[in-house]
Amino acid sequence: MAASSLDREIQKIPYDQESVAVWDDSVKNVRNAFDEKWVDVNLGVWMSTYFNHDRAYVLDAKNRLLYVMADGKEIKVDVKSLTPAITTLIGDLRRQIAGGALDLFEKGTARIPRSVDLAVIDGHPSIVSVMPLVPHSGAVSQMRGSEALIVGVRYLDTSFPTNLEKKYLLSNARFSSADDIKPSEVAYPVTTKNNTFIGNLVWTPELPGRSILRQVVPFIALGLGAVAIAMLFVIRRLRRACADLVGSEEHSRYLAYHDTLTGLPNRAFFVEKLNIELSSLRGNTGSLAVLFLDLDRFKQVNDTLGHAVGDELITHLAAKFSAAVSNEGFIARMGGDEFAIVKTNLSSAEDLRELCERLLKAATESFETLGRRAMVGLSIGVTIAPKDGLDRSELLRKADIAVYQAKLKGGQQFQLFSEDMSKRLVARQQMEAELRCALEKGDELELHFQPIYSSNDLRIKGVESLVRWNHPRLGFVPPLDFIDIAEESGLIGRLGEQVLREACYAAKDWNIETIAVNVSPIQLSQPGFPETVFDILLQAGLPAHKLELEITETALLDSSNFIGKKALRTLRDAGVRIALDDFGTGYSSLNNLISLEVDCVKIDRSFLQPTSSRSVIWAIINMAHAIGLKVTAEGVETEEQKEFLIAVGCDQIQGFHLSRPISKAHFAALLQKQKSGADDAAAA
Repeated sequence: MAASSLDREIQKIPYDQESVAVWDDSVKNVRNAFDEKWVDVNLGVWMSTYFNHDRAYVLDAKNRLLYVMADGKEIKVDVKSLTPAITTLIGDLRRQIAGGALDLFEKGTARIPRSVDLAVIDGHPSIVSVMPLVPHSGAVSQMRGSEALIVGVRYLDTSFPTNLEKKYLLSNARFSSADDIKPSEVAYPVTTKNNTFIGNLVWTPELPGRSILRQVVPFIALGLGAVAIAMLFVIRRLRRACADLVGSEEHSRYLAYHDTLTGLPNRAFFVEKLNIELSSLRGNTGSLAVLFLDLDRFKQVNDTLGHAVGDELITHLAAKFSAAVSNEGFIARMGGDEFAIVKTNLSSAEDLRELCERLLKAATESFETLGRRAMVGLSIGVTIAPKDGLDRSELLRKADIAVYQAKLKGGQQFQLFSEDMSKRLVARQQMEAELRCALEKGDELELHFQPIYSSNDLRIKGVESLVRWNHPRLGFVPPLDFIDIAEESGLIGRLGEQVLREACYAAKDWNIETIAVNVSPIQLSQPGFPETVFDILLQAGLPAHKLELEITETALLDSSNFIGKKALRTLRDAGVRIALDDFGTGYSSLNNLISLEVDCVKIDRSFLQPTSSRSVIWAIINMAHAIGLKVTAEGVETEEQKEFLIAVGCDQIQGFHLSRPISKAHFAALLQKQKSGADDAAAA
């Protein structure tokens, strides 16, 4: 037990260090330009207050001390502060880096290198861990061998024995460097990797034999006979059986009312507790709120980082949410990524808003485990009793509707239930059922094509395919009204494949450079997406370089979408063009453009509306041209806009001023008319 607890403590120190060691800011503020104040707050005080490190050292690439923290405060740097044990660990880590350990880490096949051992530091037996400071993204570069180091020290003779005593119910736990073990104590020797003895973990063991002896001796002294001994045996067995039965009953009840992963109450407990609270409201003037919590983008965490990381994230958030609720009510895990809260003694709308904001803030804090970082959001639906009713099922139903509305509005927000939400939900569910029918029948969804013109000669160079739903009840429905329904209901894969197939078959005989097809981030992250695209191109007989897939900037910058990025790289390597759609509405920057492997940038139509955006458009075009990307402007609606874009060197333009989206037949006729005009001009 002592060995296991010590081993866990040794393994914990490098985990603590990883939170600051793999970080662009650490490299910039230590190696690039040493910022003593930043280092003190983030690499010194932080490691002391949050992780209870007793000492922290920061060294440069030549192993010279830059910073020392002791007991949560910076102390004057002294070269003599580095003990031979720390110097040995530093040398071991440098040899690991020279041997390629960081290369394996950057490839994702190994953890970040570290060197950990036990040693005596300033008279204290300690755990010492040395780790390099490395960037977590491509935004900061660092030559191999130039890494700064962070050293963490955790004393074993301060809080460690106390924690051991509390956790394992040991008596009088302490650390001893001397040979002062009493006869009533036991000790576990602590040694370094090279078997150097540094002290003992000492505690007073329980001795149950003596207790048993004290119970037996009085009976022997009284000379009880064999019958009395037999009766005593039977009674003790009965008591033990009774105690086991009571313990088993309590354990079964606990399992029936608690979630095994987080330890929170489960759905059964929540329903029972809510019924009690609602009963107490009947006839009273008080009120309570029921909050449904649903994580945003949690499925992406499971799909890309694995279920083990997902479970750790759920456990982490459960603790955060419990702390946010505190004594204002009770919280339960309803299953999966859903939680529910009952806020009792609701005093004001402001009180409820503050609780929701604390929960939203807790969900957005970055979570890192096993060297992987997970980011999620939170949608909250709120109902209030008795305003929204006193029936438990009705309140839960309305809270579920409210959280659904929060997700429809983009997530990371809370929504109070209103009756209008029920009507919108029914209409949306009807639209989903009708879309499913339309995909089955296959004759309601139509492709329209909007020509893309070259700015040089205003001739058609490409075309963008846009799906329209010829709804039997509503008429033509634009994609903005049903694409999100398709994504949410899981129909986007079938819809996207149908659109891609029809577009490729339509374009195989057209004399154009590219046909553009929009791709949903969900569709992109589905396994086997590149193979589906290649099959369609092969069946349609369309060369890969003629297909252009349009992906939004936000989807490309989603750090958790590893599958989607790998799919895009596979497609681009095969010749398929990738266009960055709606550029300017996300996190636009030159650095992003360089890091994203795309062939074309499409300026969002919103930049063409105000006159003040012209300088921005000019900057985007020049920035894209500087790194070899073509630029297409969307939403050209006036002659003035067209002339401006031509003047500033935009490569291609499209919009209603040039042509609205038209049917397949009309687009083919438009191409033929352009060809005939060119032939006539050549003949003349």
